[in-house]
Formats: sequence, structure tokens, C-alpha cells
Amino acid sequence: MDYFQNKRIWITGASSGIGKAMALELAKSQSHLVISARRKNTLEKFSNELLQSGAASVHVLAFDLEKEEERENAILELRTLWVEPEIMILSGGLSQRSLILETDLAVYRRLMEVDYLANVHLSKAFLKEWQTKPGQIAIISSLVGKIPTPYRSGYAAAKHALHGYFDSLRAEHPQLKVNIICPGFIHTQVSVNALKGDNSPLGEMDRAQAEGMDPKQFARKALRSMQRNRAISLIGGKEVWGVHLHRFFPGLFRRLIAKVRVR
Repeated sequence: MDYFQNKRIWITGASSGIGKAMALELAKSQSHLVISARRKNTLEKFSNELLQSGAASVHVLAFDLEKEEERENAILELRTLWVEPEIMILSGGLSQRSLILETDLAVYRRLMEVDYLANVHLSKAFLKEWQTKPGQIAIISSLVGKIPTPYRSGYAAAKHALHGYFDSLRAEHPQLKVNIICPGFIHTQVSVNALKGDNSPLGEMDRAQAEGMDPKQFARKALRSMQRNRAISLIGGKEVWGVHLHRFFPGLFRRLIAKVRVR
């Protein structure tokens, strides 16, 4: 039997990019899906595609990750549908493309709210239920959650915070499956939507992003990692070696990262 078949799975950030690709792969496994993002119309159109691809059921739950009240309402609505999800894939997020000197404090607050606190809020919501019916949480982090790069100071801080929180969650609740998945450059709109220093979207795709891994390939690798219950997975191209370089040759990494093209 397929690992994901008939599982109740909640995916945030499901309207595009990595979240969308993972939802499409899960539909092939006849999973029961709740898909979330801000754009309800986009999600409703996507839900039809998921049903045609084989999903056992699809429920649209639109909300803004940045807004605590909307997150709480989404949790309450999900409880009326399932009580708790068996699997939660936290894929929604926001990136950054600005130097520290040029970045408003509001950008750092926004990145921490969307990329860190929202994921803490959603994952905490079902911990009591998961005491008796252990669930699985997959967090889409980033290689930047393991290493620093220029232009990503707030994004890196939020992703590093995710690792600290979810590693602690795993230690406190060993019955849970907690999978931190770190993509490198994936060909999505993440750089187009990334924040500039004045809190406005960049509006263009980075060269590195444009040349990145196909999101369908990433989704297949990420789901295999979840099935094997890997604590941390690094998925990408040659940029993955930056994590190993940072770990084993930190001095060399520091000299190189200041010169590497990351946009």
C-alpha cells in the first residue's frame, strides 16, 4: 500500500511552487487533502485538478499565514473537518532579497511572522491529539536554514529558528515524525515574491532560481524523505555542498560565500 494513500494531509503554500508540486504528487496517492494559501479562487481551481489527478478528497482552506487571527480560524475550521491531520506539510513562506544595511526592521518582523511564528502556531495546534494518534510534520525550510548567505539575513534567521524549534519539538515528542526538508534552488516564484529592503516584492526571478531544480522532482524527493522519516533532508543541486563545506571547513566557507553569486 502506498504510504500516503488515504492519509489526511494539510498542505500550506499549496497554490504554487513546492506546495503545489507536493499536492499534485500526493493526489496520485489518493490522499485526502486540505490545501491552504491566501488566494481562494486559485485554490478552488487547483482542487479540481487534484481530484482529476486522483485525490480521494480535497478541501480548500484559504487564509493568510501572516495573520494570527486567520491562522486560528483555519485551525478551528480544520477541526470541524478532521479533528486533526495525520500529516501536516508546512510549505508556505516568504523569502528576501536585500542587504542588511538596506533592510527595514518591518521586513525582519514580517519574515519571522510568516516563516517562523506561523509554523510554530500551526504545528502546536494538534499536539494534544497527536499524543494518542501520533502524526507527522514536514517543514519546508531551506539550505539557508543551515548556512548564511548575503541578501537573506532575515530569511536565514527565520529558517534557523525553525530548525531550533522543530528539533526541540522532536526531542520533546519522540512519538511524532518531524521532517525538516531543506531545498536549495528550486524553479519557483519564490524570488519574484521575495521582499526587498523596503518591504515590497522583488518582482523578478533570480538567475539561480531560474536554473534550479524542477519542483516536481523536488516533490518526489521530499515525499520519499518523509516516507523514510528522515530528520533532515538537503535537496538541490551543487549548492547542497555548501552545507557540508560550512560544517567541515567553516573558514573556507566564510571566504567563499562572500564572493558566491546568490541572486
